Amino acid sequence: MFALLVDARIAAKLSDLPLIGDRISPDHDLGITGVKAVIASDALTADQVKALNEQISRLDGTHPTFPEETRGRALVALDYEWGGEKRTPLMFRLADAKPAKDHENEAPAPKLLNAPPIAGTWAASPATDVQAAAAPPTAPDDPAAPAAAWVTLDRSFGPLYLRRLGASYQDEKVWVLCDATVHAGPLELGVDGLGLGIALDGKDFAPSGRIDGLSLSFRKPPLEISGAFVNKPVAADSPYDRLIEGSALIKTPSASFGAIGAYGHLKSGAQSLFLYAELGAAFGGPPAFRVTAVKAGFGYNSSLRVPAIDQVAGFPLLRGLAGAGQDTPPEPLDVLKELTEGTDGAAAWVTPHEGSTWLALGLNADVFEIVHCKALAFAEFGPDDLVVGLLGSAKAQFPDPEKKLGEPYASVELDVSAVYRRSADMLAVDARLAPDSFLLDRSVHLTGGAALRLWFGGSAQPGDFVFTIGGYHPRYAPPAHYPKADPVGVDWTSGSELTVKGTSYFALTPSAVMAGGRLDLRYDGSWAKARIDVGFDALVEWAPFHYEVDVWAEITAQVWLLFGWSGEASLGARLSVWGPSFGGTAHVKVLGISIPIDFGEPKAGPPPIGWEQFRTLLPQRPLTLTPVDGLHPDHPTAARQTEPADSGSGAWTATADGFAFTVGSAFPASALEVNGVDETRSGPAETGDSPAKVHIRPMAKTDLDVTLAVTVEEETEDGHWRQLPADHWRDWTVTTQRAPQPTALWGAGKADDALGADPFVHGLISGARIAVPAPRLPEAAASSRSGRLDHAPLPEGTLPLDPGAAPAGVCGEPEEAPGTGALRVDTPEQTALRKGALAALAAAGYPLDAAPELNRYAREAAFSSPPLRLVHS
Repeated sequence: MFALLVDARIAAKLSDLPLIGDRISPDHDLGITGVKAVIASDALTADQVKALNEQISRLDGTHPTFPEETRGRALVALDYEWGGEKRTPLMFRLADAKPAKDHENEAPAPKLLNAPPIAGTWAASPATDVQAAAAPPTAPDDPAAPAAAWVTLDRSFGPLYLRRLGASYQDEKVWVLCDATVHAGPLELGVDGLGLGIALDGKDFAPSGRIDGLSLSFRKPPLEISGAFVNKPVAADSPYDRLIEGSALIKTPSASFGAIGAYGHLKSGAQSLFLYAELGAAFGGPPAFRVTAVKAGFGYNSSLRVPAIDQVAGFPLLRGLAGAGQDTPPEPLDVLKELTEGTDGAAAWVTPHEGSTWLALGLNADVFEIVHCKALAFAEFGPDDLVVGLLGSAKAQFPDPEKKLGEPYASVELDVSAVYRRSADMLAVDARLAPDSFLLDRSVHLTGGAALRLWFGGSAQPGDFVFTIGGYHPRYAPPAHYPKADPVGVDWTSGSELTVKGTSYFALTPSAVMAGGRLDLRYDGSWAKARIDVGFDALVEWAPFHYEVDVWAEITAQVWLLFGWSGEASLGARLSVWGPSFGGTAHVKVLGISIPIDFGEPKAGPPPIGWEQFRTLLPQRPLTLTPVDGLHPDHPTAARQTEPADSGSGAWTATADGFAFTVGSAFPASALEVNGVDETRSGPAETGDSPAKVHIRPMAKTDLDVTLAVTVEEETEDGHWRQLPADHWRDWTVTTQRAPQPTALWGAGKADDALGADPFVHGLISGARIAVPAPRLPEAAASSRSGRLDHAPLPEGTLPLDPGAAPAGVCGEPEEAPGTGALRVDTPEQTALRKGALAALAAAGYPLDAAPELNRYAREAAFSSPPLRLVHS
C-alpha cells in the first residue's frame, strides 16, 4: 500500500525546440518550470484517497490530486510560464505506469497541421478554456495509448504560428508537444511530431527535442509547391544528427514537376540539403528533336558521386523519376533511398560534404521519334575541387516497342560520360554499348567501348593523352593510368554448334597509333569441327617514322572417323610488312607445314635522324618567358602573356608588391644555372630523382649533359644592360621545375620501341620559376623631388563650397614634423562630437557600424608606409 506525490523543478523552454526555436523571442517564450505527479496503489480505499486529496488541497493549489476511481494510475501536472506569467498547469493521466512494448522506441506522434485534437474524454478540447484542462481527467479506453492534454494558444510570433500546446508521457519522458506552422510570405512550413522530451529517470532533466516530419506549401500563382518530408532515424556512425527526407510536387498551369530531396543537420553544426526535380511533358518541336522531359538538381553542403561508365544507365539522376524505358517507373522514395543510402553494397550517390555545392540540369528527348536520349550536365564546386561533367544515354529499337509493331529485331543503347576534375587536372570521356544491345536477334550481342583521357599541367601525368576505341595493340602494355575499353564487335552463338565473334580496336598515344581487327568463326558439330580466323594488326610510330602491319587468314578442320577424330588439317597465310625501309615476310601454311617467304629489306630499327630533322619536332620557339604573379592590371595581358625569348621587344608592367615569372624550355635539361649559380636542386625533387641525363631517342643520343642557363640583367643609368650584381641577386627565389617528357622523343630505348610500359621520362628539368624579392618598407620616410608628381586640373565650373569661406566648428589640429604636414583628427573634442552624431543617427533608426574613436579606420588604413616627403627646389 503506498501513495506518492512527486514535485520536480526543471527549466525547459519552447525556444529549445528544433527548427522553430530561433523564431521565438524571449518576450514570448514559453517555459516549462516543473513536473508534478501523483500515484496511489490499488490497495488504497476510496476514503483513504479522499483523505489524501484533502491534504493536497491545503498546499499551493497547483498539485494534482489522486484519482479516486482508477487507483494505480498516475496523474501528471506540467507547470509552465508564458510571457513571464504562470499559467494553469496542463494535467494528463498516464496510460500505463510502464511503457508498452509497442511504443518503447517511439515518442508520441499527435496529428498536427490543423488536425483535430486527440480523441477521448481525457484530452482538453481546443475550444475549452485553459482552466478546463486542470480538471482531473478520466482514464482512456486503451490502456496502452499515450494520454495527452492540449491547450489552445492561437498565437503568432513573426512568421511562427503556434496553434496548440500539449503534454504527454511515454518512454519515461514527459513530452511537450507543439502544433505549429511557419509562414514566410506565400511559403508555409508545417511541423509534424514536434516535441520537447524531459526525462524522469532522475539522471538528467535536460530537455531533448524531436521532430517527425515537415510539410511544405507554397502558393503564389502561377506556381504551387507542396510536399512532405519525414525525419529519418540516424545511426550512431552517421554524420547527421538530424535527417529529413521526402518528396514534393511543383505545379504550374501547363506542367507539373515531381521532386525528391533531403535536408540534414550535420553533427559539426552545418546544414546539408539537396533537391531533385523532373518535369515530364510534351514540349513539342520538330520531329528531328522533341524534348519530353526536363530535370534539375541542386545540393548545398552536399557532394555528388560521379558514376563509372558501366553505372551511367542506372544513375538515378539520369534515369529520373519517370523511369523512361522501364515497364514500372520507380517510386520517388525508392529513388531517394538509392541516392542517400545506396543499394546492393554500393555507396550512396549523394553524401554530405561541407563547403560543396552542386548543380545538375538535364533533359529527355526523342530524335526522329526513334532514338530516345537522356542527358544530364552537372557541376560541383567545393573548397578543394571542381568537377564538371556530362552524362548521357541513347537507345534505339527497331521497331519501337511503343508503336506496338512487333518484337524488335535490333536494339542499340550507348552510354556516354565526360568528366573534368580539377584536383586531378584531367578530362575523362568514356562511351560504352550497353550489354543488352543486339542486332537481328537477341543472341547477336553488340559490344564495344571508347575512352579519351587528357592530362593537363597540374596532373600526375602532365601532357599525356590517349584515345582508344576497343582497346590496344596485342603487344602494347598500356600504363596503369590508361583506361580499358571493351573491344568493338559482335558476339553470336547459334545453339551450341556455331559461334561468330568479331572484334576491332583503334588507339592513339603520344608515341604511336595502332589499329586492328579479328573475325573468329567456329563450328563444333557432332561429326565435324572447323574454324576460320581472319585478322590484322597495324602499328605506326613517329620520330622517327616506322610502321609494322600483320595480316593473316587461317582455316582449320577436323572430322569424326570410325575410330575417333582425325588430325587437324589447316590452310592459311600470314603477311608481315615493315618500313622504312620496306620489307616483309609471308608464311604459307598447308597441312601444318609453314613455308616462309622473305622480300624487301630485312627488319631493322629505323636509322637515327640528324639535328636538322629533329629540330622540326620541337616548337618554333622552344624557349618562353611567362609572367605568373604580380602583373599589373593595366598591363595588356592578352598581347604580352608569353614573350618569346628572342623577341627583343615588349616589357612587363609589374606591381610593386612582388613579381614572378617562369622560364620554359621545350628541350629538357639536366642542370639549371641562373646568373652563374647552380640551381638544379632548388626545386622539389621527384621520387627516385638522381642526377638526370638527357637522351634523344630519334637521334640515338644518350647520357647528354644539358644545362638551361638563365641570366637576369638590370639597366644601368647610361642605358646599358649588365648582369644583376650578386648582392642584389641573393634575395631572389629560384624554383626548378620538372615535368614528364614523352619517351618517344627523350627516351633512352631503341628508336623502334614505342611499346614501353611508361610513355614518359621523369626527372628532367623543363624550366624555372624566378620570383622578385618582396618589397621592404623603409624604416624612415623617403624623399622624392616634387617634379616627379603630376596632377590633373579640375574642369571649370561652380564648386559646391565657397573657396573663400573659413572653416567652422571643430577642425583638425595641425601637427607638423620636419618635411611633412598633417592634421590631427582624434582629439577628445572631435571624438565626442562624432559619438553624439552616431547616437543621433541611431535614435532616428539609422544605426551605423562605426566607432567614434576611428580605431577601425586606423586598423584598416590603406596606407601603411611612412608618408613621402617632397623636397622643393
